[in-house]
Amino acid sequence: MDFLNRMTKVIDYIEEHITEDFSLNDVAKIVCCNAYQFGRIFSFVIGISISEYLRNRRLSLAALELQCGNVKVIDVALKYGYNSPESFTRAFRDMHGVSPREACTLGVKLRMYPRITFQISLKGDADMEYRIEEKGIIKGVGVVKNFGKWTANKESEHWTERMGERWTFWDDFLNRGTNLIIRDKYKLYREPFWQMGVTHTLENGDIVEAIGAEDSGGDFPELTRFEVPASTWAVFTAKDTLNQKEHPIDALTAQIFSEWLPSSGYEKSMDYEIQVYGPGDTQSDDYICEIWIPVKRK
Repeated sequence: MDFLNRMTKVIDYIEEHITEDFSLNDVAKIVCCNAYQFGRIFSFVIGISISEYLRNRRLSLAALELQCGNVKVIDVALKYGYNSPESFTRAFRDMHGVSPREACTLGVKLRMYPRITFQISLKGDADMEYRIEEKGIIKGVGVVKNFGKWTANKESEHWTERMGERWTFWDDFLNRGTNLIIRDKYKLYREPFWQMGVTHTLENGDIVEAIGAEDSGGDFPELTRFEVPASTWAVFTAKDTLNQKEHPIDALTAQIFSEWLPSSGYEKSMDYEIQVYGPGDTQSDDYICEIWIPVKRK
């Protein structure tokens, strides 16, 4: 029940700050993860993205205020994060089927997207394969990008935009040369990390991701070096086809934070995550990838 209690606190926090620009890192800390991990967990558990949830809740509350009367459309639009009447009207009509001005009229049908409540218990009824690894400093080479802070602002689209940037970052790596340099020119892909994606959060809240391979100590002028601190790691295996909409690691991440961590006697030791993609057909149902979570005993 600890995970459900934490998710309830997440919804409480969102509702209390629904009209504000708030950091997704602040919300994610309630579930003991970072903003990037939180978004994956939220989408898997709730069934929609954090952006969709915020947009639906804000437009629902905006409709209630408009029906109460004695408010200006522009004031309501600004209150719920829309910078122009046009963008607010477009989003409002998409959800409710009427314009904000029409919503002020009695008898108009509007939609209400209620706040989420949790009335179920999650059961760890599926086996989770894991192993514990001790690793010193992990040195890698590849490409590195700072994605900045992940916030819940500007018409609730920030999460979607950041995820789009992340997929573009991976697509550029895989299809525009760096992957080939690592694989063919320097032949760096090898066990245990093969092709890896490393995500961590800086002290200022920025999320940084690196993609590449373990450093062999050579001279690689085209590549950027990065490091992962020494740690104990809990390593989990996912088996399924890789695709953008239903990535197997998304479901696995939700299971780790909702089931494994609360019952394992471990907790996260630092804000890092490693995703490992080994050789094989990524479109096969049997393709195997891994997620590495740094842990320590409670």
